[in-house]
Amino acid sequence: MPKIERTRLQRSTFLVLFALAAYAFWRTLEPVWVPVLLGLVIAVGVHPIHERLVQRLGGKHPGLPAAALTTLVMVLALGLITFLVFVVGNRVVTLAQEFAASYEKKGAAGLLGWDVGHLLSRFGVAPEDINARVAEAARDFATFLGKGATSLVAGLLSAIFIFIFTAITSYYLLREGTGGTSWLVEMVPLPNGQVAEIVADVRDVMRAMLMSTGVISAYQAVTAGIGYWLFRVDSPIVWAALTGVASILPAVGTALVWAPVGIAMIFLGHPAQGVGVLLWSGVVVVFIADYILRPKLVGTRMRMNDLLVFIAIFGGIEAFGILGLVLGPIAVAVLLSLLRIYQRDYRPEGPVRTHDPTAANGSHFQNAP
Repeated sequence: MPKIERTRLQRSTFLVLFALAAYAFWRTLEPVWVPVLLGLVIAVGVHPIHERLVQRLGGKHPGLPAAALTTLVMVLALGLITFLVFVVGNRVVTLAQEFAASYEKKGAAGLLGWDVGHLLSRFGVAPEDINARVAEAARDFATFLGKGATSLVAGLLSAIFIFIFTAITSYYLLREGTGGTSWLVEMVPLPNGQVAEIVADVRDVMRAMLMSTGVISAYQAVTAGIGYWLFRVDSPIVWAALTGVASILPAVGTALVWAPVGIAMIFLGHPAQGVGVLLWSGVVVVFIADYILRPKLVGTRMRMNDLLVFIAIFGGIEAFGILGLVLGPIAVAVLLSLLRIYQRDYRPEGPVRTHDPTAANGSHFQNAP
């Protein structure tokens, strides 16, 4: 066999084997990609702290600070879960008991109050219809709980697996992070500078999302707590903490807390306070945070304008669920990095001289020397 044909056959064989191995690896990774992604996000977020600790140790034993930081993050996550299950869960059960007792005593019409009942009757909704619908909703909810109880154990085991695998992934990525990044830069068949630029953009996106999520969560927890206190909601600190946790999901996340609280207050005979909670939360807690503060916090660090930030966050959530909060911005950031590399290094007409409409401040493209 001629040497040229033998070389071509060897390359083709290598490409086929590589494709098969890559496919098999993806099928192996697919069941555990969620904890791997969570571990990657944690590692990227705490990596600067890990680097400082390693330097203080003289570059020796990088596994020690990696283990310490991973343990700290997982303990904080476990404490948050414990708070949600016991403190918030207990308050939700108490509120449900109060609502049930009030309903049993007054019925749906009495629970809503004379004014609301009179208003509903003008639209053809009789008190008897309200009672029937509430009873039907209660039966449906009980059926849902009965069906969901059978999958509770499986869900708990899955959560434990994700928790443990996330910690393992975070530890190894922290310990081998710098070396792994250098290996990736050299292995990808692109100039090292271009690969380093893409990796840096992905890193900045993750840190920007972590930073903005923390700031927005704190803002929404504080402003929601002020609203709950102003409108005399019981246990405002508990509900404020739960609102802050729910704010991880933009726009609709906090509504899962403040909307039921406001509606429950209306049903419990405090319509003015309930409406006040709904209005305050919709404007101060949600609109200002998600549509004014979040794009400003994220866009500058990610080098995106507000429109692209909205597309990245909300489109990512729609496509990938809650993990789209990270995957969406990463996808947009990688595409923008490739476009900027193309116009700078590969565009036949040379680098673009007009301003960059995708950047946060509309700045010019940064041309390579």
